[in-house]
Amino acid sequence: MKKNLIITIIAAIIAVSATAQNNQLTYPATYVETVVDAATLQELAREFSVDQVKRNPDNTFNTRISLSYKDFDHFLSKQIPYSAFMPTRASVQMAQNYEQMISGWNRYPTYNTYLAMMDTFQTRYPQLCKIDTILAATPNNHSILCAHISNNLNDNEGKPSIFYTSTIHGDEVVGYYMMLRLIDLLLTNYYTNTYIAELVDNVDIWICPLHNPDGTYFESNNQINSWPISTRYNSNWEDLNRVFPEVSMPVTKETYEPEVEAMMQFMGAHNFTLAANLHGGAEVFNYPWDSWTSSQRSHADADWWEYVGHNFANTCHQFSNTYMTEENNGITAGGDWYVIYGSMQDYHNFYLGTRHVTIEVCDDKVLSSSQLPNYWGYAYLAFLNFIAEADNGIHGTVTDSTTGEPLQALVYITNHDLDHSYVETTLPYGDYHRPIKGGQYSVTYSAEGYLPKTIVTTIADGEKLVQNVQLSKPVGIPDHESRITVYPNPAHDFLTVELSDGMEIKNITLYDIQGRLVEADNYSALPSGNLRLDVSHIPAGTYILHISTADNGEIIRKVHIL
Repeated sequence: MKKNLIITIIAAIIAVSATAQNNQLTYPATYVETVVDAATLQELAREFSVDQVKRNPDNTFNTRISLSYKDFDHFLSKQIPYSAFMPTRASVQMAQNYEQMISGWNRYPTYNTYLAMMDTFQTRYPQLCKIDTILAATPNNHSILCAHISNNLNDNEGKPSIFYTSTIHGDEVVGYYMMLRLIDLLLTNYYTNTYIAELVDNVDIWICPLHNPDGTYFESNNQINSWPISTRYNSNWEDLNRVFPEVSMPVTKETYEPEVEAMMQFMGAHNFTLAANLHGGAEVFNYPWDSWTSSQRSHADADWWEYVGHNFANTCHQFSNTYMTEENNGITAGGDWYVIYGSMQDYHNFYLGTRHVTIEVCDDKVLSSSQLPNYWGYAYLAFLNFIAEADNGIHGTVTDSTTGEPLQALVYITNHDLDHSYVETTLPYGDYHRPIKGGQYSVTYSAEGYLPKTIVTTIADGEKLVQNVQLSKPVGIPDHESRITVYPNPAHDFLTVELSDGMEIKNITLYDIQGRLVEADNYSALPSGNLRLDVSHIPAGTYILHISTADNGEIIRKVHIL
């Protein structure tokens, strides 16, 4: 069936033209290259899978675009000068089994070898590694797997967590190789290397080496290389890093690609502190946002991202002064490089509040096998140090001051947090983890039914500050939190605010998680004395409800609208 699909695609492409110049394409070109200005680059990135971008001294951009067969006619209609491009085949050797793979680490794994490696990791290190399944079967019957590495696999003990994932684009496979080596490095050195032992003991580590197996093993389970052996897309010819829910517009889709749906569910089920996804085609640490330039909307923690990004790149420079040097000496805000929409990075940051970065690990998407150990040598320590960043910043627990019970609480930094950059505690420990740049901050802890507490904190770069907080229920003063109940949550048509007797409301306002006013005082009284808010016209998403009382009390609720 796959071979027939390829033949159909070839026929369709040949039908477009018999030459490959000006505005005509011919098989086997699935890539085109062009030189464009910044405005044209952004237009192309909105409509196509911009695959590689190199900035020129005159601020034009050498741009490579990956065209699936669905894109050809639309691209031709743009009438943009281009040249057809066919990726050069790398010199690739494949490992046929686990032992062959780890002997020299100078091969890529066949699919069955990959499965055997993941199984061997947990078999040989059952106290340190367990393989989780993100998606049991893709449309082409591959599995998306994740290695969980910890000194306590059954209980994260309130530790921060990190998630590495790679190769959402199936032909960008250097990161796939690197993540397999990272798993092996952590496991084989845990009992002999103090630094690695500290990482595994202090951070809950999750590593998914291969997010798009259908693309990587497109033609065969036994081979990896440039198109058409491996492809950027999934089996449905979708660019998986362009079809996550967009942050610049309301979520409207009802269904997603199976690899995307499974990854969203997986990330949503784990409150990751830090995350990174690995790509190829460039060498740069690409931090959020992808959907906006920094002048349009800077991430709340942009200064922290720059600090961490330069640490990552500078660590690589210790081993090679020509590696990870693109853009601002190895780092860039995503949208300042070029804007894309529907990226996994932006979804994870915006909707789930995780600090998630994209790391382009190699200019070559498919590196020749003999070069793989060299590139691993450039990057491995930076990968380890990035894990350590999950354990820096402000950490602690939020508990009930009387019972000591852990609380579901919100940790918010005044005059700093926006776009869901705040963090929340996780049960059963009530733990929170807030990576942040060194400085002084006013941190507010709040939980439903408790008096909020604000603490002014000073922290240095690379420091871990443990700040455990106890919250008290109101005694002898108006108990606003416990006298107001908001339901249902999530809501679809209406939100009800249930009031205790005698409570008077001054106003009710609803903000989106970017801090923009959505509704003000749009509520009606019910016969019971409760209030009802019509939210049927509000796009699905997460919102912050502010309720002010007549005696100057203030209640904040996070609500979800479906």
